[in-house]
Amino acid sequence: MTTKENPKTFCPMPGINAGMLTLQDLERITELVRKYNIPMVKVTGAQRLFFHGLEPEKHKELVQELGLPPKPPHARNRVHYVQACPGKNWCKFGVKSTESIAKAINGLVLDGPLPYKVKVGISGCRICCCESWMRDIGLVAEKNGWRLIFGGNAAGKPRIGDLIAEGLSDDETVEMIKKTLNYYLTTAKYKTRSARFMERVGIEELKKNVLE
Repeated sequence: MTTKENPKTFCPMPGINAGMLTLQDLERITELVRKYNIPMVKVTGAQRLFFHGLEPEKHKELVQELGLPPKPPHARNRVHYVQACPGKNWCKFGVKSTESIAKAINGLVLDGPLPYKVKVGISGCRICCCESWMRDIGLVAEKNGWRLIFGGNAAGKPRIGDLIAEGLSDDETVEMIKKTLNYYLTTAKYKTRSARFMERVGIEELKKNVLE
């Protein structure tokens, strides 16, 4: 419930891809916080930015100014969010760059709306800072290419994802993700997360339909 004393509204900042911020992004955020007197700016576990605690009218105005779509990403043929570590360009442990592939996955347009939200975790090395084995789609970089994982979940009933393929290039990975998610959206029941879907279908059946 929203009250004047304790408003519970929140609003995501669009265009923050995998937690990467430019000087222009920071200036824009500061401008919005001052303009709407936003009580709290929260960096979420998904590396997104949320504005919390606005009065309902201010919240409505902010949503309009940001041009937020009426439907969440997974209802518009896209993944819910992409989380990525700094990768090779910014971390001494990284073996592959994460920025370009994160952008490519974030921009994927699928064959239809997903059954439920899909979270993507991209880790630039085996340390796996983005907990890729616990994401719907997980990528872990190795020297010979990407490992692609599907069906992980870290909620009330945790599940380690299944390894679909390894040694993939960036282009192969993006194409394989698209095939996997299109199979998932045409096969899974509505509001079924990938973890529960994989418990029913199994990795061999998925591979048969995606790899072949």
